[in-house]
Amino acid sequence: MKDVSRSASQFERAILALGETIAWERRSGDDGNAALGKGAADFLLSVHRRMPDFLRPPFHILVLVFDVWPLLRKGRLFHQLPLDDRLAELDSWRRSRLEIRRRFVEFYASLGVFSVYSDLYGRDYQYGDLPPGERARS
Repeated sequence: MKDVSRSASQFERAILALGETIAWERRSGDDGNAALGKGAADFLLSVHRRMPDFLRPPFHILVLVFDVWPLLRKGRLFHQLPLDDRLAELDSWRRSRLEIRRRFVEFYASLGVFSVYSDLYGRDYQYGDLPPGERARS
């Protein structure tokens, strides 16, 4: 990833790649994909930070396993793969015989899609510029 600092952890780079890939799947052809992907990744990281203590370590490990998995077949981590390979990797996890792989992608993809469409809704109706606590007018 070009815009991720070297100090970012492997977990954060994997989440950023996952967020960007989900955003690309949902909004292909949109110039705002990078911003949507970053927003989705930020949302996924915030969800992880707010998880109960007993869930945070297992999900952290699952993300790292997901990031390392392509190393076996493609020789690169998920976050180092080009977009087409990341899309193919997500698809292979969705079609896996192992339920944990399918549920992992389902969990993170549903959260990522929620973030992407929330951001798009906010852009469409310009809710992003409201001060905290103020309701938007229709």
